Amino acid sequence: MVLPQYWQITPLAVCAVVAGIAYEVGRRRLAKRQTAAHRRARWHRALAFYAGLVLLALVASGPLERWSMTRLSIHMVSHVFEMFFLPPLLILGAPWVPLLFALPVERRRKWLRAYHLSRSGRFLRGPVKVLTYPVTAIILFNGTMILWHLPHVYDWGSWHEWAMNWLMAPMFVAAGYLYWRIILPSHPGPPRGSTRIQIIAIVITAFEMLVLAMSMAIFTHTPWYSMHVAMQGPAAALSDQRVAAGILWVCGDFWAIPALVLIAYRIYGAEGGVSAAFERAVGRV
Repeated sequence: MVLPQYWQITPLAVCAVVAGIAYEVGRRRLAKRQTAAHRRARWHRALAFYAGLVLLALVASGPLERWSMTRLSIHMVSHVFEMFFLPPLLILGAPWVPLLFALPVERRRKWLRAYHLSRSGRFLRGPVKVLTYPVTAIILFNGTMILWHLPHVYDWGSWHEWAMNWLMAPMFVAAGYLYWRIILPSHPGPPRGSTRIQIIAIVITAFEMLVLAMSMAIFTHTPWYSMHVAMQGPAAALSDQRVAAGILWVCGDFWAIPALVLIAYRIYGAEGGVSAAFERAVGRV
């Protein structure tokens, strides 16, 4: 198959297609046993999930990925999509129940029994429990962001395209999913983090993004990454690096503030007042 210029087949795009097909199969099977109201709610969640998959395929396999190899600012845009905007769509799509129902009933029950009840299943339950713990998600999210922007690590990945496709992008999306599950519910489960943990996660991440952006733009007078120097020259690479830092910096306003507003709205709705909301946020009640 001949793809248009600047397009490519990547692991994330293949996963998006497979997940979309499986989700639709499971959703149709679920619809046979649901009321009309439940089917409408499931369809609304499906729209969010499909939007996330389409955006994932476009970011991972479209021109943005190719162009990001030449300009750090474009790489930062794709990074922002992969960690801050794609995961919430996938989470709100509540994919796990439909994906389970995509399996034949006998196999589904066999796998669920093996995971939840068998002795060998504990070797999988343990790591899954650790990965889904809120503190782990915060560490993985911020650690992934810092790791892939260290000059030596980024240079290695940029000169090895397979590392971008098989390691960097999947790690961004996976870490983003785990992080946003701290804050967002995914039917039928609530957010994984308490109100205090959610606020701590947002503040830590926003601060880390600010420090990283300042390090790339203000605290250096040389470009960090060899590929961009080779393609653009030192002066243009440094200018582009500062634009990338600005994108990372501004991104903090576009996700952290709405996330804090969402948490405040939940607290206000639950407690019925601003003062009570504040008391609960700081853990006094």
